[in-house]
Amino acid sequence: MGFDTVVAAIMVTAIIVAVAYTFLAGSTTIAEYSIENYKEAVQMAVKKLRSDMNILNVSYDNSTNTITAYFKNTGDEKYPDFSEFDAILYGKTDTGEMVAFYLNSTSYTIVKELINPGIFDPCEVAKLDSSLTQPLANGSYVLLVCTPNAVCDRFDFSIP
Repeated sequence: MGFDTVVAAIMVTAIIVAVAYTFLAGSTTIAEYSIENYKEAVQMAVKKLRSDMNILNVSYDNSTNTITAYFKNTGDEKYPDFSEFDAILYGKTDTGEMVAFYLNSTSYTIVKELINPGIFDPCEVAKLDSSLTQPLANGSYVLLVCTPNAVCDRFDFSIP
C-alpha cells in the first residue's frame, strides 16, 4: 500500500464525514422547524376548541337600516378586542334575489360585563350594531358572526 492510497483513503473518509455531518445538521434543522410548526398548529387547534359563541337575538330596524345582535361568549377564550371579529349577512328576498353583505361599519360593545373591563370574557354578552348602506327587502336572512379563531355562529331571521 503506497502513500497515495493512504492519502486517498483519508480524503474519502473526510468527505464522507463532512457529507454525513451536513446531512445530520440539515435533518436537525428540518426537525426543529417541523416541531415549531406542529406546536403552533396544536396551539391554534386548542384555541379553536376552547372558543365558542352563541348569537342570542337579532333585530333589524327599517327606519335606520341597522342590524342589532346580541351574542354570548360560551367558550373559554378571552378576546381583548373585537377588531378581528367578522359579521356577514346573507339571505334571499321574497322576490328570489340572493343578497350578501360583509358588515363593515360594525360596532361592538360588551353589555353584560362580569370581570376584566374591556375584555370579552367567557359568559359575557356583547352587542353588535351595524348600519347598512341600503335597506333590506322582505325575505329570509342569516347573520353569521365569527371569532378570530374562525369559530362562527349563525342566526336565521326574517323580515315580513
